[in-house]
Amino acid sequence: MRLLYRLPIIFCAMAMLSACATVTSGTNHTLLVESDPSGATCVLQRDGNNIAAVNPTPGSVRISKSRHDIRVNCEKADHEATSSTVTAGFQGMTLGNVLIGGVIGLAADLASGAAVTYPESVKVVLWPCSFPSAAARDAFFEARQADTRADFDRRIESAQGACGGSTDQACLQRVRELNMQKEQELRRIEERRAIIPVGT
Repeated sequence: MRLLYRLPIIFCAMAMLSACATVTSGTNHTLLVESDPSGATCVLQRDGNNIAAVNPTPGSVRISKSRHDIRVNCEKADHEATSSTVTAGFQGMTLGNVLIGGVIGLAADLASGAAVTYPESVKVVLWPCSFPSAAARDAFFEARQADTRADFDRRIESAQGACGGSTDQACLQRVRELNMQKEQELRRIEERRAIIPVGT
């Protein structure tokens, strides 16, 4: 009979131990890096440091997880150097660690990077150094503007979802920064449209 009374305690202890090991998908991630056109050299940076490289694209790299976004900088002959951002997200499975291990489980995930998720792939569109016609140039840059709006709208929606209606200033600042980055990038695209030559 005494053993029956002890079973709930044993199960709780096991749950706490499993939380410390995390119930998420681990602390590493495989990212497929693609470019349009292919055959580019891409360097991945996070928090100002190079963490991986792909040469040539497409190719996959194994990276550690972090709450910081990843900047993918790509180069190819006869094209302008171009970059894209891989946004770090919060993994929903981490909530299971809160239920299983409480603060201990959540802290383990945050410290190890297991609470973070990245997309499976990133594609960087390289900008030609010149275009055969004004129509080709305009079509290219209009597509880039549309892609930029869609990308930032997804990132802003994700950031707003993470805030969950909270008035936390750090969370709201993240949303404001993304909106400013969106406008800056759209202006940069329009500036490049006016500069890149046609017919050369």
